[in-house]
Parts: sequence; C-alpha cells; structure tokens
Amino acid sequence: MAGFGDLLRRLRGTRTQKEVASTLGMPVTTLSTLENQETVPRGAVLKRLADYYSVPLTYFYSAPSIEMRSTDAAKAWLLQVKKTETKDSIIATYASPDFPDELKRRIADTIKQRKNE
Repeated sequence: MAGFGDLLRRLRGTRTQKEVASTLGMPVTTLSTLENQETVPRGAVLKRLADYYSVPLTYFYSAPSIEMRSTDAAKAWLLQVKKTETKDSIIATYASPDFPDELKRRIADTIKQRKNE
C-alpha cells in the first residue's frame, strides 16, 4: 500500500517541488521531507495539501480493511467502455466495497447530473 509520501508525489505529477512549494508558501525542503515520509502530517499542513490538490483529507489515509482488487464486474465495465462510442458520457467512480450498491448508483447519478449542468 502506498504511503503518504508516495501519494503526495503522485498528486504532484510533473510539477516541480519548487513550483508546488512556492504555491503552498512553504520551503522546498519541507515539501521534499513530506514526500519522503510514510506518516501523515496533521492540521493546517494536511489541509493545505488536500485543498491544493483538490482531494479529500481521507485520500491520505489508508483503509486497512479494504484491499483494492479488480473484480469481474469492473473488468466487464472496462471492456464495455473500450467498445462504447459514447465514452464522454461515462463516469468512473470509486466507492468503498462497504457502500451499498444503491448508494453507489445515487452517487454516480449525482455526478452525472452535475457534469451535465
């Protein structure tokens, strides 16, 4: 499972540490330290990072009881997407396996509505 530093580096993508640190108003050394650690910072630093990258705070916390793995349903869906002419109208979401299917459907419907507004 990816640690905090790995997740942070993924979010940064092709941007330089200098660029991101400057935007966040922190020294490059601080950002570098954060990207090389496994523990999650708390408070204002974590909030600034989440806001900057537009991710929920929970993005940085692992869920030890949930193991991500492909399912036959996911594989079938991906095959359908590859064959579909209307790929722009398809929305991918991730929801915990603990969420009921009805809730997952309502979330996807809400995202579709907002996308079409």
